[in-house]
Amino acid sequence: MTQTTQYAHYMQADQRPGTKERLDVSSLVGDWVNTKPDTNYFVRVILTEQDNRLVLHAYGANEPDPIDWGEVEAVPYGAGTSLVAGGFHASYKLDGIETHLVANQKLGILVIQSYTRYVDGSGRTDHFSREFFHL
Repeated sequence: MTQTTQYAHYMQADQRPGTKERLDVSSLVGDWVNTKPDTNYFVRVILTEQDNRLVLHAYGANEPDPIDWGEVEAVPYGAGTSLVAGGFHASYKLDGIETHLVANQKLGILVIQSYTRYVDGSGRTDHFSREFFHL
């Protein structure tokens, strides 16, 4: 008797078959620089592949030296039915600030949306940004 695994699905994209192949993250790996030199958000992000994981190292805008946010694991996502990663998400939790990053890469441009929430009681307004990066 053959056993069939049933997967939940709520849209057609969920009907994709399972695969043991890993996503190719090479299109995301690199030292990405913000296209806007006077940004108030991230000036630079470095994506590397370490031990079969995608790792993000972000640098926040600050003069004269960017603020090193450190490394976090990023979760890559395939674009459509491709096994090539077309985007990722990652989260930082730093001293009362939570920032979620959602990104996609196409045609050599990495677009990162950041959603920042203040959980330190400071009363600062939570905010969103979208920035563009190039290698």
